[in-house]
Amino acid sequence: MMFLEQFSQFDAICIQCHDSPDADALGSGYGLYAYFRALGKTVHLVYTGANWITKPALCKMVDELEIPIQWVEELPACDILVTVDCQYEGGNITVFDAPLVAMVDHHPCCVPTDEWCCIHSEYGSCCTVVWELLEEMNFPVNRDPRVSTALFYGLYSDTRQLSEIYHVKDRQMRDSLEINRDWLEEMVNSNLSREELQIAGEALAKYYYDENRRFAVLETRPCDPNLLGVISDLASQVATIDVCVVYSETTIGYKMSLRSTVKGICASDMSEYISDGVGSGGGHFNKAGGFIVKRLFEKKYSGRVFSDVLKERICRFFQQMHENIRMEK
Repeated sequence: MMFLEQFSQFDAICIQCHDSPDADALGSGYGLYAYFRALGKTVHLVYTGANWITKPALCKMVDELEIPIQWVEELPACDILVTVDCQYEGGNITVFDAPLVAMVDHHPCCVPTDEWCCIHSEYGSCCTVVWELLEEMNFPVNRDPRVSTALFYGLYSDTRQLSEIYHVKDRQMRDSLEINRDWLEEMVNSNLSREELQIAGEALAKYYYDENRRFAVLETRPCDPNLLGVISDLASQVATIDVCVVYSETTIGYKMSLRSTVKGICASDMSEYISDGVGSGGGHFNKAGGFIVKRLFEKKYSGRVFSDVLKERICRFFQQMHENIRMEK
Protein backbone atom coordinates (compact mmCIF):
# COMPACT_ATOMS: atom_id res chain seq x y z
CA MET A 1 0.00 0.00 0.00
CA MET A 2 1.25 3.48 -0.89
CA PHE A 3 1.72 5.76 2.11
CA LEU A 4 -1.10 8.15 1.15
CA GLU A 5 -3.55 5.36 0.36
CA GLN A 6 -4.15 4.66 4.04
CA PHE A 7 -5.62 8.16 4.51
CA SER A 8 -8.64 7.32 2.35
CA GLN A 9 -10.45 5.96 5.42
CA PHE A 10 -10.60 9.41 7.08
CA ASP A 11 -13.12 12.17 6.39
CA ALA A 12 -11.49 15.00 8.36
CA ILE A 13 -7.73 15.59 8.19
CA CYS A 14 -5.69 18.29 9.90
CA ILE A 15 -2.22 19.22 8.62
CA GLN A 16 0.03 21.02 11.12
CA CYS A 17 3.23 22.88 10.24
CA HIS A 18 5.91 23.41 12.84
CA ASP A 19 5.77 26.59 14.91
CA SER A 20 7.04 29.66 13.00
CA PRO A 21 6.63 27.82 9.69
CA ASP A 22 9.13 28.40 6.89
CA ALA A 23 8.68 28.02 3.14
CA ASP A 24 9.34 24.28 3.23
CA ALA A 25 6.69 23.70 5.89
CA LEU A 26 4.17 25.86 4.03
CA GLY A 27 4.89 24.25 0.66
CA SER A 28 4.76 20.66 1.89
CA GLY A 29 1.62 21.34 3.93
CA TYR A 30 -0.05 22.96 0.93
CA GLY A 31 0.84 20.03 -1.31
CA LEU A 32 -0.86 17.57 1.03
CA TYR A 33 -3.77 19.95 1.51
CA ALA A 34 -4.38 20.08 -2.26
CA TYR A 35 -4.25 16.29 -2.51
CA PHE A 36 -6.68 15.62 0.33
CA ARG A 37 -9.06 18.31 -0.89
CA ALA A 38 -9.07 16.67 -4.33
CA LEU A 39 -10.25 13.50 -2.62
CA GLY A 40 -13.20 15.36 -1.12
CA LYS A 41 -11.84 15.38 2.42
CA THR A 42 -12.43 18.08 5.01
CA VAL A 43 -8.93 19.52 5.47
CA HIS A 44 -7.42 22.13 7.76
CA LEU A 45 -3.88 23.50 7.33
CA VAL A 46 -2.73 25.07 10.59
CA TYR A 47 0.17 26.25 12.72
CA THR A 48 0.48 27.76 16.18
CA GLY A 49 3.13 29.05 18.56
CA ALA A 50 4.21 32.47 19.76
CA ASN A 51 5.02 33.90 16.32
CA TRP A 52 2.66 34.59 13.45
CA ILE A 53 3.88 34.52 9.87
CA THR A 54 5.36 37.99 9.32
CA LYS A 55 8.38 37.48 7.07
CA PRO A 56 7.67 39.35 3.81
CA ALA A 57 8.55 36.43 1.52
CA LEU A 58 6.32 34.04 3.47
CA CYS A 59 3.45 36.54 3.55
CA LYS A 60 3.73 36.87 -0.24
CA MET A 61 3.86 33.08 -0.53
CA VAL A 62 0.65 32.71 1.47
CA ASP A 63 -1.13 35.54 -0.36
CA GLU A 64 0.02 34.94 -3.96
CA LEU A 65 -0.37 31.15 -3.85
CA GLU A 66 -3.59 31.37 -1.80
CA ILE A 67 -2.35 28.97 0.86
CA PRO A 68 -5.25 28.55 3.32
CA ILE A 69 -3.15 28.29 6.46
CA GLN A 70 -4.56 29.35 9.83
CA TRP A 71 -3.00 30.19 13.18
CA VAL A 72 -4.92 28.27 15.85
CA GLU A 73 -4.96 27.92 19.61
CA GLU A 74 -6.51 24.47 19.53
CA LEU A 75 -6.63 21.69 16.98
CA PRO A 76 -9.70 21.65 14.70
CA ALA A 77 -11.84 18.53 14.96
CA CYS A 78 -10.28 15.80 12.83
CA ASP A 79 -9.83 12.05 12.45
CA ILE A 80 -6.07 12.27 12.03
CA LEU A 81 -3.33 14.88 12.45
CA VAL A 82 -0.48 15.06 9.92
CA THR A 83 2.62 17.00 10.95
CA VAL A 84 4.80 18.30 8.10
CA ASP A 85 8.47 19.34 8.08
CA CYS A 86 8.68 18.28 11.72
CA GLN A 87 7.98 15.37 14.03
CA TYR A 88 5.25 15.11 16.65
CA GLU A 89 6.80 15.84 20.05
CA GLY A 90 10.06 16.57 18.24
CA GLY A 91 10.62 19.90 19.98
CA ASN A 92 9.76 22.54 17.37
CA ILE A 93 6.02 21.97 17.22
CA THR A 94 3.30 22.67 19.75
CA VAL A 95 1.79 19.33 20.72
CA PHE A 96 -1.97 18.96 20.32
CA ASP A 97 -3.90 15.90 21.43
CA ALA A 98 -5.11 14.01 18.35
CA PRO A 99 -6.94 10.71 17.77
CA LEU A 100 -4.13 9.54 15.46
CA VAL A 101 -0.87 11.15 14.35
CA ALA A 102 1.00 10.84 11.06
CA MET A 103 4.31 12.50 10.19
CA VAL A 104 5.88 13.62 6.91
CA ASP A 105 9.38 15.02 7.31
CA HIS A 106 12.95 15.23 6.01
CA HIS A 107 14.83 15.74 9.27
CA PRO A 108 16.71 12.97 11.09
CA CYS A 109 14.26 10.82 13.00
CA CYS A 110 14.07 11.84 16.67
CA VAL A 111 10.83 10.15 17.82
CA PRO A 112 9.35 6.64 17.61
CA THR A 113 7.90 5.88 14.18
CA ASP A 114 5.35 3.51 12.67
CA GLU A 115 3.48 2.98 9.40
CA TRP A 116 2.01 6.49 9.68
CA CYS A 117 5.43 8.09 9.34
CA CYS A 118 7.19 8.99 6.10
CA ILE A 119 10.59 10.45 6.92
CA HIS A 120 13.41 10.86 4.40
CA SER A 121 16.30 12.64 6.08
CA GLU A 122 18.41 12.26 2.94
CA TYR A 123 16.14 14.65 1.00
CA GLY A 124 16.87 18.36 0.85
CA SER A 125 13.33 19.44 1.68
CA CYS A 126 10.06 18.14 3.02
CA CYS A 127 8.49 19.42 -0.19
CA THR A 128 10.48 16.73 -2.02
CA VAL A 129 9.01 14.07 0.26
CA VAL A 130 5.49 15.34 -0.42
CA TRP A 131 6.14 15.61 -4.17
CA GLU A 132 7.27 11.99 -4.26
CA LEU A 133 4.17 10.89 -2.35
CA LEU A 134 1.93 12.80 -4.78
CA GLU A 135 3.77 11.30 -7.76
CA GLU A 136 3.16 7.82 -6.35
CA MET A 137 -0.57 8.57 -6.35
CA ASN A 138 -0.44 10.02 -9.89
CA PHE A 139 -1.66 13.35 -8.56
CA PRO A 140 -1.28 16.06 -11.25
CA VAL A 141 1.00 18.41 -9.33
CA ASN A 142 1.55 20.74 -12.29
CA ARG A 143 -2.16 21.21 -12.92
CA ASP A 144 -2.23 23.97 -10.32
CA PRO A 145 0.77 26.36 -10.59
CA ARG A 146 0.15 27.50 -7.03
CA VAL A 147 0.91 24.01 -5.72
CA SER A 148 3.90 23.41 -8.02
CA THR A 149 5.36 26.84 -7.22
CA ALA A 150 4.90 26.29 -3.48
CA LEU A 151 6.75 22.97 -3.64
CA PHE A 152 9.54 24.50 -5.71
CA TYR A 153 9.98 27.45 -3.36
CA GLY A 154 10.12 25.11 -0.37
CA LEU A 155 13.01 23.23 -1.99
CA TYR A 156 14.63 26.51 -3.09
CA SER A 157 14.56 27.90 0.44
CA ASP A 158 15.77 24.77 2.23
CA THR A 159 18.73 24.13 -0.09
CA ARG A 160 20.32 27.58 -0.12
CA GLN A 161 18.71 28.69 -3.38
CA LEU A 162 19.15 25.19 -4.90
CA SER A 163 22.92 25.20 -4.28
CA GLU A 164 22.73 22.22 -1.90
CA ILE A 165 20.76 19.72 -3.97
CA TYR A 166 22.47 16.37 -3.52
CA HIS A 167 19.73 13.75 -3.76
CA VAL A 168 18.35 12.56 -7.08
CA LYS A 169 14.75 13.08 -5.89
CA ASP A 170 15.43 16.75 -5.20
CA ARG A 171 16.80 17.17 -8.72
CA GLN A 172 13.90 15.27 -10.25
CA MET A 173 11.35 17.47 -8.51
CA ARG A 174 13.23 20.64 -9.44
CA ASP A 175 13.30 19.65 -13.11
CA SER A 176 9.71 18.39 -13.33
CA LEU A 177 7.81 21.24 -11.67
CA GLU A 178 6.15 23.80 -13.92
CA ILE A 179 6.15 26.98 -11.87
CA ASN A 180 5.02 30.58 -12.12
CA ARG A 181 8.26 32.55 -12.41
CA ASP A 182 6.64 35.86 -11.54
CA TRP A 183 5.40 34.52 -8.20
CA LEU A 184 8.79 32.97 -7.50
CA GLU A 185 10.63 36.22 -8.21
CA GLU A 186 8.32 38.13 -5.87
CA MET A 187 9.06 35.72 -3.03
CA VAL A 188 12.80 35.53 -3.70
CA ASN A 189 13.08 39.32 -3.76
CA SER A 190 11.08 39.82 -0.54
CA ASN A 191 13.28 37.92 1.85
CA LEU A 192 13.83 40.80 4.28
CA SER A 193 12.00 43.86 5.50
CA ARG A 194 13.92 47.09 6.13
CA GLU A 195 13.63 46.52 9.87
CA GLU A 196 15.01 43.00 9.49
CA LEU A 197 17.90 44.36 7.45
CA GLN A 198 18.71 46.65 10.36
CA ILE A 199 18.43 43.79 12.87
CA ALA A 200 20.76 41.64 10.75
CA GLY A 201 23.24 44.49 10.41
CA GLU A 202 23.33 45.03 14.17
CA ALA A 203 23.94 41.33 14.82
CA LEU A 204 26.70 41.08 12.21
CA ALA A 205 28.41 44.21 13.55
CA LYS A 206 28.93 42.85 17.09
CA TYR A 207 29.52 39.13 16.72
CA TYR A 208 31.76 37.04 18.97
CA TYR A 209 34.49 34.96 17.33
CA ASP A 210 36.64 32.17 18.78
CA GLU A 211 39.85 32.10 16.74
CA ASN A 212 41.05 28.70 18.03
CA ARG A 213 37.82 26.82 17.30
CA ARG A 214 36.69 29.06 14.42
CA PHE A 215 33.12 29.54 15.61
CA ALA A 216 31.03 32.69 15.80
CA VAL A 217 28.10 33.63 18.05
CA LEU A 218 25.66 36.36 17.06
CA GLU A 219 22.77 37.78 19.07
CA THR A 220 19.79 39.54 17.52
CA ARG A 221 17.09 41.56 19.12
CA PRO A 222 13.59 39.96 19.04
CA CYS A 223 12.64 39.08 15.47
CA ASP A 224 10.94 36.53 13.23
CA PRO A 225 12.73 33.20 13.90
CA ASN A 226 13.23 32.74 10.16
CA LEU A 227 15.55 35.75 10.18
CA LEU A 228 17.97 33.80 12.37
CA GLY A 229 18.47 31.35 9.52
CA VAL A 230 19.10 34.17 7.04
CA ILE A 231 21.77 35.66 9.31
CA SER A 232 23.43 32.30 10.01
CA ASP A 233 23.51 31.53 6.27
CA LEU A 234 25.31 34.83 5.68
CA ALA A 235 27.76 34.43 8.57
CA SER A 236 28.63 30.89 7.51
CA GLN A 237 29.92 32.26 4.19
CA VAL A 238 32.81 34.00 5.95
CA ALA A 239 36.02 32.15 5.07
CA THR A 240 37.30 31.87 8.65
CA ILE A 241 34.00 30.83 10.25
CA ASP A 242 33.44 27.07 10.32
CA VAL A 243 30.48 27.13 12.71
CA CYS A 244 28.07 29.89 13.66
CA VAL A 245 25.24 30.12 16.17
CA VAL A 246 22.69 32.93 15.91
CA TYR A 247 20.21 33.37 18.72
CA SER A 248 17.41 35.63 19.88
CA GLU A 249 15.78 35.92 23.28
CA THR A 250 12.01 35.43 23.56
CA THR A 251 9.70 35.72 26.54
CA ILE A 252 10.08 32.02 27.34
CA GLY A 253 13.55 31.17 26.07
CA TYR A 254 16.24 31.48 23.43
CA LYS A 255 15.72 30.50 19.80
CA MET A 256 18.87 29.36 17.95
CA SER A 257 19.97 28.77 14.37
CA LEU A 258 23.21 26.86 13.71
CA ARG A 259 25.35 26.35 10.62
CA SER A 260 28.44 24.21 9.97
CA THR A 261 30.57 24.37 6.85
CA VAL A 262 33.08 21.61 7.64
CA LYS A 263 32.61 17.86 7.29
CA GLY A 264 33.81 17.00 10.78
CA ILE A 265 31.30 19.11 12.68
CA CYS A 266 27.62 18.18 12.62
CA ALA A 267 25.31 21.14 13.28
CA SER A 268 22.52 18.83 14.44
CA ASP A 269 24.78 17.13 17.00
CA MET A 270 25.97 20.49 18.27
CA SER A 271 22.42 21.76 18.63
CA GLU A 272 21.41 18.69 20.61
CA TYR A 273 24.49 19.01 22.82
CA ILE A 274 23.96 22.71 23.53
CA SER A 275 20.29 22.25 24.42
CA ASP A 276 20.63 18.99 26.36
CA GLY A 277 18.77 19.26 29.65
CA VAL A 278 17.55 22.80 29.07
CA GLY A 279 15.67 22.59 25.78
CA SER A 280 15.67 20.79 22.44
CA GLY A 281 17.57 20.89 19.18
CA GLY A 282 18.18 19.08 15.92
CA GLY A 283 18.27 19.37 12.16
CA HIS A 284 20.74 18.38 9.46
CA PHE A 285 24.50 17.96 9.23
CA ASN A 286 25.15 21.48 7.96
CA LYS A 287 22.24 23.38 9.51
CA ALA A 288 20.12 22.98 12.61
CA GLY A 289 17.94 24.82 15.07
CA GLY A 290 17.30 24.74 18.77
CA PHE A 291 15.42 26.26 21.65
CA ILE A 292 16.57 26.81 25.22
CA VAL A 293 13.71 27.03 27.73
CA LYS A 294 14.33 30.01 30.00
CA ARG A 295 12.96 28.44 33.19
CA LEU A 296 15.13 25.34 32.71
CA PHE A 297 18.17 27.46 31.95
CA GLU A 298 17.67 29.65 35.03
CA LYS A 299 17.16 26.58 37.21
CA LYS A 300 20.43 25.03 36.04
CA TYR A 301 22.48 28.20 35.61
CA SER A 302 21.07 30.58 38.21
CA GLY A 303 22.55 34.05 37.83
CA ARG A 304 24.58 33.17 34.71
CA VAL A 305 24.48 35.17 31.49
CA PHE A 306 23.07 33.13 28.59
CA SER A 307 25.72 34.15 26.06
CA ASP A 308 28.51 33.05 28.40
CA VAL A 309 26.94 29.65 28.98
CA LEU A 310 26.29 29.23 25.25
CA LYS A 311 29.96 29.82 24.42
CA GLU A 312 31.00 27.38 27.17
CA ARG A 313 28.71 24.68 25.80
CA ILE A 314 30.02 25.16 22.29
CA CYS A 315 33.60 24.83 23.56
CA ARG A 316 32.68 21.69 25.50
CA PHE A 317 31.11 20.24 22.36
CA PHE A 318 34.40 20.73 20.50
CA GLN A 319 36.29 19.16 23.39
CA GLN A 320 33.94 16.17 23.51
CA MET A 321 34.18 15.77 19.74
CA HIS A 322 37.99 15.69 19.84
CA GLU A 323 37.95 13.20 22.74
CA ASN A 324 35.66 10.89 20.77
CA ILE A 325 38.00 11.06 17.79
CA ARG A 326 40.98 10.14 19.96
CA MET A 327 39.10 7.20 21.46
CA GLU A 328 38.18 5.91 18.01
CA LYS A 329 41.82 5.97 16.99
